[in-house]
Amino acid sequence: MFSALASLQKIKIAASQLPELSLPSLLLGKKVAVAVSGGADSIYLLCALSVNPAIRPNLLVLHFDHAARGIESTHDALFVKEVCHSLGVPCYLGRRTEEGPASEATLREARNAFFAEQRKLHDFNIICTAHHLDDVAETLLMRLARGAGLTGLSAPRVLQNFRDGHLRYRPLIAARLGKKDILEGLQRADIPWREDATNQLPIVKRNRIRRWLNQNAEEALGPDYTKGFAQSADIIEQARTALLTWAKDLGCVKNADGVLDVSALKNRPVALAYVVIHEFLQECGLGAVQGASLELLVKHLCAGTDIQMSVLSKLVKIKNGKCFLTPEALAPLGTQMRCLTLGVLDGETGLLAEIVTVDENLWAKLSRGDIPPTKEVYLSPAAVGPIFWRGRMEGDRYQPLGSSGTAKVSDLLINRKVPSELRENLPVVLLNQEIIWVPSNPPAELYRLNGPVKGALRLTWLNPCLI
Repeated sequence: MFSALASLQKIKIAASQLPELSLPSLLLGKKVAVAVSGGADSIYLLCALSVNPAIRPNLLVLHFDHAARGIESTHDALFVKEVCHSLGVPCYLGRRTEEGPASEATLREARNAFFAEQRKLHDFNIICTAHHLDDVAETLLMRLARGAGLTGLSAPRVLQNFRDGHLRYRPLIAARLGKKDILEGLQRADIPWREDATNQLPIVKRNRIRRWLNQNAEEALGPDYTKGFAQSADIIEQARTALLTWAKDLGCVKNADGVLDVSALKNRPVALAYVVIHEFLQECGLGAVQGASLELLVKHLCAGTDIQMSVLSKLVKIKNGKCFLTPEALAPLGTQMRCLTLGVLDGETGLLAEIVTVDENLWAKLSRGDIPPTKEVYLSPAAVGPIFWRGRMEGDRYQPLGSSGTAKVSDLLINRKVPSELRENLPVVLLNQEIIWVPSNPPAELYRLNGPVKGALRLTWLNPCLI
């Protein structure tokens, strides 16, 4: 924390030295909550909003104690309460029931539950958070690395609507302020803040990205690189909005029963189908879906073909130009033998068989275990032949790679902790009536690769949301 000369009681006077932040006209006159952790970003946000006379009367503060840092968490809460008292802003505190470290997802879930509770108690619908330009750069880099689409790459957005009806507004991004601007502003005004030491630990990916950017980014990209990232995120968001508008004009709208008309997406650009299905899944609470699962849905939308697949334990169907979720379980695959055509994706299972070359680099990855057998395996050229698949049968067994003997497929799935309700939906791949692979398990020992080779068989399962 900056060694402030001002006491907490004088923060109201010190805050007047900051450039006041504003809200869009559609938010003015409404009750606005500010999420304040006690760190530099949220303290700056609170102070700069509180000095705006058009906002101040409707301002309140939410502080959630994650109870993850012992006495330091308690001190954060007391600090925020004192700051709010000095500014004359109502402050509402919450605390996680459990104590000690927890995953980011767990902490976020607890924090959001507190926010939802406070919204009902105090009748507000707008929450301001202290995301700034550095957060935009970090988020964009992380999501680029994992292959996110337009929705992911445009986050965090200045104004965001949530499914439960509330709005999140991010004034610091709107004002084009970065971490450096925030720290300099607080220091000039002599305003104190709290430091969270865990933000410096490299155990979280965002912290590692932040440290890397702090060490290298300005030298490599220039002093205003965060503004460039923010501008790119804005352009991406404009493109996303334009595609959604186009889709609506084409008739891709959801009816009162939650059924989305996707018939107009046939033979349309992939980018259009991607944005439409991602928006639909997000509205259905499945916004975390990405990668191969999303790609398979997009492929069928563009082809105008039907598919049903389990997505995060919910069944998504595309049928006769309509996309919808159903509460029914995904039907078992059955025991009928069906052929896999080399190079052609099987729409029912998401299985793909290809002949490939395993070069030195790929062999090194396989040897290190960098490519887990969850959705992709490689077998020797001896495995090339008529390949079939079916659903699992009682008594199925084979010898997985590295095993000294055969084992029941059911036992292998239990050992891999595949949920019971999903085991019947895993395809069993066979060659000459012998099992050569079941997704989530290693391939058959009989077709082990022993080094780089041409003509190997690669089996890919593009429905990894099941495991």
